Amino acid sequence: MVHDPRVSTLLSRLGGLYRDPLRVDRDASSLLKSSVGVHLTPGIAPLVENNGDSSHCLVLQGTIAIVFRGQTYQLLVDIYLPSGYPIRPPISYVRLAENMYLKENHPHVGSDGMVYMPYTHEWNPRTHSLIEMVVAMSSVFSADPPVFTRAAPAPAPLPPPPPPVAAAVASNMTPYVTTSSNRSPPPPAYSSYVSPATSSAVQMDSERYMQEQIEAIMAKEAEEANRAAEIARKAAREEEERVQAQKEWEAQKTEQIRDQVNEKIRTYLQQYVEENQSSLAADWRDQEQLKQTRDRIEADLKDLVNQKSELEKHLTTLDAKTKEIEEWLEASKNAEEKEPGIDNVCEPINKLHAQMLDLSAENAALTDLMYFLDRGMYAGQIDCTTHLKMIRKHAKQQFLIRAHLIKINAALQKQK
Repeated sequence: MVHDPRVSTLLSRLGGLYRDPLRVDRDASSLLKSSVGVHLTPGIAPLVENNGDSSHCLVLQGTIAIVFRGQTYQLLVDIYLPSGYPIRPPISYVRLAENMYLKENHPHVGSDGMVYMPYTHEWNPRTHSLIEMVVAMSSVFSADPPVFTRAAPAPAPLPPPPPPVAAAVASNMTPYVTTSSNRSPPPPAYSSYVSPATSSAVQMDSERYMQEQIEAIMAKEAEEANRAAEIARKAAREEEERVQAQKEWEAQKTEQIRDQVNEKIRTYLQQYVEENQSSLAADWRDQEQLKQTRDRIEADLKDLVNQKSELEKHLTTLDAKTKEIEEWLEASKNAEEKEPGIDNVCEPINKLHAQMLDLSAENAALTDLMYFLDRGMYAGQIDCTTHLKMIRKHAKQQFLIRAHLIKINAALQKQK
């Protein structure tokens, strides 16, 4: 696993800010070790949310490369990892260098420098990463840079160059000149006389000195030009190598993204096929259940038709039996009209028997009365006080009747 000790140290200083510090360490270290994040440096800085809340979190500060009109530029950015990372997406800001200004109404950068991109808007912690976000940011800003610069004021004109070296040498030098034919001592210091031969020698020496100075300056300039050309060639080679590496990385990344897209398409198609197969299997099961249900309904209809036939037979039999019962009832009614009344069925032979018959009927009537009084109290039709009064009254009356029956029975026993 890619690991950057700077990130681990900063995470230990932040304490329990992140729920998944290992994921934060892995993502940040991978970005810092990659070619797109080589100019980024980790740190801790306060992040002010849109709702006004402020908290210290891990930030990656530095530059990312963008290519605009064939030239590579370094764009200052700050990439904050909020406390909810990786569930929450990173928050990025574009920073300004000297004489740099933000474009107004940029589609991906606000007036405060905050970056708005589809990649962060559709952030998914399982499929997205910081490296891909920086690549997407570099691609977006290469197509439309969010910053621009204004030309600095022209510098003040340089002072005029000093007078030629030859004039200075000719005006200040009083050399001592000798010739092969005539060697004479130098003139006194206070003499202002200069011979024509001496003047010609001084002029030749001045011209030679000037030529040497010019050749030295030209040699120095040539050396500097060669050094600058070598530096330019080296920078061109490095730029070419960097561009080649960038192209190789982009090709590798394109191939990786292509593989990921193919894998996602393959996974999607596989899931689509599995879902369709499951749906077809469910439809087939439903169709089989419908067939079975149709067979059961047809069988039930046949049973109902048979039951209808049987019920019609039973109805015919019931009508016949009903007619028989009605005839029997009619016959019984006629027979009852011919029988004697209920009062004539039992006739006492003397007054004691008549009195016993009346008392027995009254006793039975009181028993029924008290039974229905109990049912009425249970049903809530009469209250308890009324029930007790009536039961007490009729129980006393029944007691007297039963005592009277006992006496009559004793009298009848004596007569025997």
